[in-house]
Amino acid sequence: MKRISYMSDHLIDQYRQIHSSRQYGDTSIKNLRYIRPQVAFLAPESIIDFGCGRSQLVDVIGDACDAKTFRYDPAIPDYAEKPRGGPFDLLINVDVLEHIPEDELDAIVGEMASLCKNAIIVIDTRPAEAVLPNGENAHCTLKTHERWQNYLARFFPHVEPIRVARRSRAAFRTWKLDPTEEKRLQRSIMREKLTYGLRRLAGKR
Repeated sequence: MKRISYMSDHLIDQYRQIHSSRQYGDTSIKNLRYIRPQVAFLAPESIIDFGCGRSQLVDVIGDACDAKTFRYDPAIPDYAEKPRGGPFDLLINVDVLEHIPEDELDAIVGEMASLCKNAIIVIDTRPAEAVLPNGENAHCTLKTHERWQNYLARFFPHVEPIRVARRSRAAFRTWKLDPTEEKRLQRSIMREKLTYGLRRLAGKR
């Protein structure tokens, strides 16, 4: 398999140091109750988590919709090789693009678009709590929700905002639903959120 690098070698090394020293990049699972219903409507047969970190999000979603799942992250040796088999039915990209320098974004998002038929992309719009080993803030590219939507529209024919766990995240899907489907989707999300809330009350995750 071919190794691709969607970040400079220097930046990859910064994140490789973080991943080797502590658990990092595992919070995307918090968006499961919002993302899983979206994926269920799409019913993909293959999903790639591009910039997966240590998260189990794609594994949980893949089990729920019986899809083949793939993980890619150049800063983690186990996932540093680009999976074969694309274009994938769905690409998931959560809390990644804000970590990429502005002058590297075009190459990265272009690569993402070439790997998939559809995508769910979630981007933090605030500075990070985490600091890289070189002392820089981990979030080096910050845009408003609207600016991210306009930027992604250069690479995907349809970019539609969706809700996720935090309003500070700009989140989008790249496929359309008709009004009836959208209503069904929102009911499914409400059920997911209710189940999530009940599990939290019961002390479960």
